[in-house]
Amino acid sequence: MQLWLLLPVGGVILKYWISPFDRAAFLNVVASLEGASGAWFPQMDDRNEQVRMTTDGPLPAIGIGYRSAIDDWTRENLDRFDVLEITVDHCLAGSRSLRSAIFDLVGRIPLTAHGVGLSLGTDVPVDLAYLDRVAEVVKRLRAPAYSEHLAFTRVPGLETATLLPVPKTEAVAESIIEKVRTVQSRVPFPFLLENITYVFEWPDSKMSDAEFLNLICRETGAELLLDIENVYLNATNHEFDPYAFIDALSPGLVREVHMAGGITIGDGSLAKPLLADSHSHPVPDAALDLLEYTLARQTPSVIILERDERLDADDEILDDVARIRTCVAATRSRKTNGEALVGAAG
Repeated sequence: MQLWLLLPVGGVILKYWISPFDRAAFLNVVASLEGASGAWFPQMDDRNEQVRMTTDGPLPAIGIGYRSAIDDWTRENLDRFDVLEITVDHCLAGSRSLRSAIFDLVGRIPLTAHGVGLSLGTDVPVDLAYLDRVAEVVKRLRAPAYSEHLAFTRVPGLETATLLPVPKTEAVAESIIEKVRTVQSRVPFPFLLENITYVFEWPDSKMSDAEFLNLICRETGAELLLDIENVYLNATNHEFDPYAFIDALSPGLVREVHMAGGITIGDGSLAKPLLADSHSHPVPDAALDLLEYTLARQTPSVIILERDERLDADDEILDDVARIRTCVAATRSRKTNGEALVGAAG
């Protein structure tokens, strides 16, 4: 049985056959993972300055993505975080109680805004009414920026229930550049693009991940929400050097960072084990090493730990936050002492 993906790009329908390895991986990930996934914050209390201000400038604010299932626990541990990331779409389509719980956090801790519903890669005009609602939510959250995935999550008449990559070509880049400019014209906050994890590559992709991101951000002034776990997974699954990817990003491009931990999928249908971005387990040491390497080259203002599964393992969540803080402190120490940090790329 063959699997074809249809994607409208540039006014035409692109039709691609997915290889047996990619097809199995794609179906496994969809089955396993269905359900998902700055500037300094000057308006908040003195706690933030005491935690992050140093003679070498502010350290990144470190926090977690807000999840309603652990709302009580999050509030009880609010002083352990510098920031919470809010999913904008939960403010648009969530229940009244969920929306109330989210907006109750405004003023109690800095919030940043992240979206999942834009589907920039779908070749249809951006929904202006949706963007206007997003703008109102971001304003109400007092968030310093709004981020979204560089991906598509639907085609006309079909929701994919997962984040899918776009072909990395100049034509697709031009289409996304136009959409990003539309977003920027309707949502008056800095706009960030997030790199996704993927299990297949489009055959006509001509650019590397970094080249594609650099082009779109250079032409639009958008910045990057760098998902380091996704870089680590993609590098492992597709056998490229993650440190070379970081080196290839334009200086100053990374404004926010995502960290997470996933799972390994392995069965008889796969040619090799596949790392999947399930947001369910502790951050792997390799991803923390990549974070430290990134921090030596970029200056993000926010680092968010994403967790969507096994939320009852709250000790793991707090431990990951502590490990991220240790990583940030180690990088600052290296910078202060003038030490170089060398990764696999040399």
